[in-house]
Amino acid sequence: MKGLKTIVGLLVISMMACMACTSKTSNTKPQQDTLATVEVAPQVLPVTVQMLNGYFLKNTYKLSSDTECILFTNQASFDLALGVAKTMNNKIDKPDFEKNIVAGIALKPAKQKTNIVITKAEKAGEMINVYAEVTIGEAITYTMQPFAVFCFPKEEGVNALNFIVDGKVIRSFPLNVPATN
Repeated sequence: MKGLKTIVGLLVISMMACMACTSKTSNTKPQQDTLATVEVAPQVLPVTVQMLNGYFLKNTYKLSSDTECILFTNQASFDLALGVAKTMNNKIDKPDFEKNIVAGIALKPAKQKTNIVITKAEKAGEMINVYAEVTIGEAITYTMQPFAVFCFPKEEGVNALNFIVDGKVIRSFPLNVPATN
């Protein structure tokens, strides 16, 4: 019995020694380098949008889809597509193409009261996202051309303009707003 106790004792000591060796060798092995890729979401900043009052879409401008997003690059393209709707009481807002990006959203003519509202605009990284909502109201006895024209300041380094209407990306335009130094 004494011999059995001695053998069991030696086995226990051997196992403890092996466990100590194993833990020491695993601690002395160099750890494998691991690279973690962390994606950082671009900072989202609000963009101030100014609605341009006193314009209508000319009937010579043909829409290629039910929802047309338009980027006006200069005064000539603006004047080609839009007419001035001057009354005795309204003010015509003149866009400044040097300082602003000028754009519009038009819908197919409708016999229902239809309104386009720019709900927000934001800069996310190198993109400007413009969000709009369309509300359709009661029937009317005439045909109307739903249209909204607006501008916002040029932001340096911006390379795309995205139109999101009723939660869907409708159109993206490439932009090239150079960085100012």
